[in-house]
Amino acid sequence: MDVWGYVLRMKRRWVANGLPDYPMWIAALIDSAAGITAVVAVVQRLDAGNVWLAVGLSVAAVAPWPLELWWQGRSWPFFTVLTSGATATLMTAQPLEYDIAPLFLVLAAGHVTACVGMRRGLVTMAAGLAALAFLVAQGTTPVEAAAIYGAATVVAVDIGFVMRSQQLRIEAQSREHAVRERQAVLEERQRIAREVHDLVAHSLSVTMLHLTAARRDLEDGGDTTEAVDALREAERIGRQAVSDVRRTVGLLGSGGADEPPAPTVEDLEVLVAQFRSAGLDVELTSCGDLSQVPPATGLGLYRIVQESLTNVARHAAGSAARVHLDVASDPGRLSIRNPWPSGAIRAPGGSGLTGMAQRAELLGARLTSGRLGDEWIVQVELPRGDTARDQSGSACPLPRLVRGLPRTSPA
Repeated sequence: MDVWGYVLRMKRRWVANGLPDYPMWIAALIDSAAGITAVVAVVQRLDAGNVWLAVGLSVAAVAPWPLELWWQGRSWPFFTVLTSGATATLMTAQPLEYDIAPLFLVLAAGHVTACVGMRRGLVTMAAGLAALAFLVAQGTTPVEAAAIYGAATVVAVDIGFVMRSQQLRIEAQSREHAVRERQAVLEERQRIAREVHDLVAHSLSVTMLHLTAARRDLEDGGDTTEAVDALREAERIGRQAVSDVRRTVGLLGSGGADEPPAPTVEDLEVLVAQFRSAGLDVELTSCGDLSQVPPATGLGLYRIVQESLTNVARHAAGSAARVHLDVASDPGRLSIRNPWPSGAIRAPGGSGLTGMAQRAELLGARLTSGRLGDEWIVQVELPRGDTARDQSGSACPLPRLVRGLPRTSPA
């Protein structure tokens, strides 16, 4: 018989019924103390004449402990009635000058409090104190001994309350820690999803621009050299995208070792150059010292510009985009504008704006987007303190943020 497996199943049932998940050694210690008390109580009465009476009453006093294995917290009335009654009967029928039997009352009160709560523990304590008062009234137990065991019973209730409170707090902290771990995993998955989305969407959009240019050259009977160059550039960007995805997957497997530096606003020139080489008319203007922008803020702004230009290439190919970045003011601002294509309808269900809004929210920034006249505008207002105000006091010539655009929700 698998005794240990049976004990573990009993413990799982115990916890499933809402009782504290005490370490096994605590339960073993209390149960052993009750069993040893029963044995000593019988040994003390070997010369009392009727040893079987002592055995029967001692077994009755300790019986609630094994009953608890099946009935869990529902067995506490047996500690109150059976343990107290059997102890009082044993000490009345076979009184001793130095009796260990009152220890049943102490253990029962502390055990019930630790397992099922203070109120039930107080009821069990009251039953034990009543049994001691009865023994004193019968003259079978000295007042001094009853006072000592009564005080021990009160202390046992206090210890049981402390044990229960601490154990429940430990369990609550464990559950909270598990929730935080799941939340951290979810947030990390969302971050990875945003990074992969930005990487793949950008690469595919630039690749498609090159392929479109090559197709048009071939269809129009133009110079095949330009078409071949466009196809080569599309191939290069595709290979680079595959390499980036493989590196990202490798980083996930290796815990992020040797991770390359994340892009910042200083890399916007390279990003814009890639779109220009693919045939998208992009203009970048900036104001302020880009090297002073915090890395986290720089990465967020880079990804927002990348996603915005990708959307332009996907939904408004052939149009122009204007990127304005002001980090000389406090708060700083970023805006991306492009003409609204004739007859264009915003398709529902995309994740681009949601991803940008999530990035802005992580920065504590405010992202707004929408159509204004014949333009589609995405703009970000950074929180104060993320950029350094231009010490020269000169005004930044870039356009101010447009007020009244709807704020994009990250949900």
